[in-house]
Amino acid sequence: MSNSIKEHRKATKRLARSLKKTDVYHWLCERGYFPESYVLPPCFVVDKRPAKPKVYTKVTGGGKKYKVPRTECLNVHFPKTEYTDRNFGLIHPEIHNDIAYHISTNWLTIVEKMVPKNSQVTSYTFPIPIDSRNPGRVGYLRSGRLIYEFIGMIDDDIASEAYKYRYIVKADIKSFYPSIYTHSIAWAIHGKKFIRKPANMHSYKLLGNRLDRLFQNANDGCTNGVPIGPVVSDVIAEIVASAVDVNFTKLVRDSGVECEAVRFKDDYRILTKSESDSKRIIKFLQASLKEYSLELSDEKTTISLLPDGLFREWVSKYHAVHPVKKKSYSWKEFRELYLATIRIDKECTGTGVIERFLADIVDKGGKLKIKVGDFNLQKVISMLIMLGSLRIKAFPKIIAILEGVLRSDFGFIHQDTIVEYLEDYLITLSEEEERNKYLISWISYFLVSNGLDKFLSTKPKYKDPITRSILNNRGNVFKDCKEHKIFVGCKTIAKKITMIEHLDVFNPPKIT
Repeated sequence: MSNSIKEHRKATKRLARSLKKTDVYHWLCERGYFPESYVLPPCFVVDKRPAKPKVYTKVTGGGKKYKVPRTECLNVHFPKTEYTDRNFGLIHPEIHNDIAYHISTNWLTIVEKMVPKNSQVTSYTFPIPIDSRNPGRVGYLRSGRLIYEFIGMIDDDIASEAYKYRYIVKADIKSFYPSIYTHSIAWAIHGKKFIRKPANMHSYKLLGNRLDRLFQNANDGCTNGVPIGPVVSDVIAEIVASAVDVNFTKLVRDSGVECEAVRFKDDYRILTKSESDSKRIIKFLQASLKEYSLELSDEKTTISLLPDGLFREWVSKYHAVHPVKKKSYSWKEFRELYLATIRIDKECTGTGVIERFLADIVDKGGKLKIKVGDFNLQKVISMLIMLGSLRIKAFPKIIAILEGVLRSDFGFIHQDTIVEYLEDYLITLSEEEERNKYLISWISYFLVSNGLDKFLSTKPKYKDPITRSILNNRGNVFKDCKEHKIFVGCKTIAKKITMIEHLDVFNPPKIT
């Protein structure tokens, strides 16, 4: 019987090797520059970049000198919990270009490090989109493909192999991207012993050392952490995680423990035959991570007796209250599903149940499946915005749904009500701009792109270059890069795509 997990690994490597270097470079520079679509509004898009592969900083002095300018990442963050934030980073375009150049020109080496032969851990997060229907071409989906991969890993491949085992270990690398030690990039590519030889430590002829220096100087010279968001960071994270997997594989094979291991970014699922094997597996993983200055997250490491822990609990709970999608909802049906969604979100925190609810209550064009009238407009706006406070990541989709309401005949007549609600919220958020940049950015884009900013009674003044760019409708980011343009006017881009199209990870718009 074929093993679907092993087949996935073989197919990934075959398709990855078939990609052309120049295609990888162009995709990284354009589609891979910004974080996923829910992070920044559509006005942040790569509109201009080098037409041909080029490098800005060259190695000189026989490989001993590599004078990469020191720059700082432009940070974008949103509150993850009441006390913590999730930070995304935009890399200076010229340094980002050079990282993309070195990854693409050494593509076969990079593939070998991301899908190593001597690893029995199968990763479901290959950073560059690949498509089995179009071998040799970079796929168009990014986030959507990874969602498919995650669902395939959990619901299909792991489930198919689980009957051979009794336990499942779930483990997560603690603060993965912020904890990556940039020197470990070279360790992962060339081997720690090799790179630590005096002749190799500072040789920029070596790919790993060049990438190490580029990521350091993209982040003000810091050796701890790579920015979350750019796909070049995903490539580096995958290289480091795969090197950890190789160490882990050796420890497992030497011990004789039987297991089946998969990984989605920093998230491991490992099938074992006994509880004692599960505990040994965790120790092996801890030891392997330590070699790369990483560690496991204690609170996210669990051992479960199968079938517990195999499937996503929130999916079952949501299906129980909403087994079939509907073409339309009465006001009562909408309200009850809304309340059920909130209950499930409390029981299964940090999951995608709110996003599922939002996807179910709109059609493909983003139009609400409930009738909005004078009797419920204010209630709908208020209820949706409250959902955004529970799941910040879902806030852009909520704003996109409100855009659909605004563009309806009824919404156009009542645009004053919509503006009033959002202006009140914007004023409250603006009292703590640094804390609320994410929400401010999306509300500002909604207002400016739909020509509603002129109705604001007061126009807030912002310090942050991202929020200032959006509300003023003028780019204020990385203005020193003459060959790069990464901001397009809000009204200009709004004529090409709606917010709901921008956020559709399974059918993203092709902006021309």
